Amino acid sequence: MKCLICGSESANEVCNKCIRLEKILYQKEWNFKEGMLIKKTEAFRIAISNLRISGRAAICDNPKGLNARIDNISYYLLNVKECSQVTYQGKKTLMVSLEGTGENRYNRYIFLPGFEEGDQLVNAIFDAKTKAASLTERIRQNNGIASRPVEVTPTVASSDFRVNQPTPAPVPVAAPASAPAPAATSTDTVALAGIAEDISEFETKIKKLKVLRDNGILSDEEYEAEKKKLVSIF
Repeated sequence: MKCLICGSESANEVCNKCIRLEKILYQKEWNFKEGMLIKKTEAFRIAISNLRISGRAAICDNPKGLNARIDNISYYLLNVKECSQVTYQGKKTLMVSLEGTGENRYNRYIFLPGFEEGDQLVNAIFDAKTKAASLTERIRQNNGIASRPVEVTPTVASSDFRVNQPTPAPVPVAAPASAPAPAATSTDTVALAGIAEDISEFETKIKKLKVLRDNGILSDEEYEAEKKKLVSIF
């Protein structure tokens, strides 16, 4: 198997070299008594980074959880397609659906029995996917891999979960032509909004540069050079 990010040989979807660049954004450990008849306490773990979903959970090839096994998991985060609430071993359980694309096509389902932070996990996946796409693109560029679009498909969440998505910015409403004073105020507001937007964009890009530096993608010299470019632009 080849790493889905850098293309090197790997035992999993993300190679060890790329894993060293990841940053854990969310993780949780818990115990649960697994089994329908003979209950056995199992240790579960789930982690979301800016490249992978990993941990130890129940996994199988069908959404009903038939013949699921407890095993270590490690999958490319952008292959996560859906988070939903299902019935597993007679109890409501969070299920994460995975879909492999390209040469390695598959459908797999991760079950997290006894997990109680569904909202936090779903929101973490939503947030981490954008970071995964950005880091993937940077790694590919540094490895001289021909640039190809990194598709960030939205993760579908069932109505059981609350997903914190950015609130759309309000649409400016033009002041009536017959009221000159409000119109002047509106112009000032638009100008200030433009300045605020530039500042926000600058801060966002600086934060991204810091993440790339902290993850070892950029050296200190490269970081300072890119920072100077941003300062000159804004």
